[in-house]
Amino acid sequence: MKRLPTRNTTVSVLFYSKRSKVNSNGICPIYARVTVLTKRFEFSSNKFIDPERWPSEGTKVKGTNEETRLINNYLENIKARFLA
Repeated sequence: MKRLPTRNTTVSVLFYSKRSKVNSNGICPIYARVTVLTKRFEFSSNKFIDPERWPSEGTKVKGTNEETRLINNYLENIKARFLA
């Protein structure tokens, strides 16, 4: 029987652009990596971004336009679901 994580369990959520999967339009998918205790899983956020707008040290899209705000809000909502 598997134990379910408790509220005190360490959970982290990381977003990154998967530059190895750049499509013909020159944009790449944004992936999420969730770690619970020592187990990790990854999934696509179904959002795409120009690799130049994603800083290598950050986990958000650079910029202040409407598209950037929408994507960053979407990523924050994903993160909130796992940390709630």
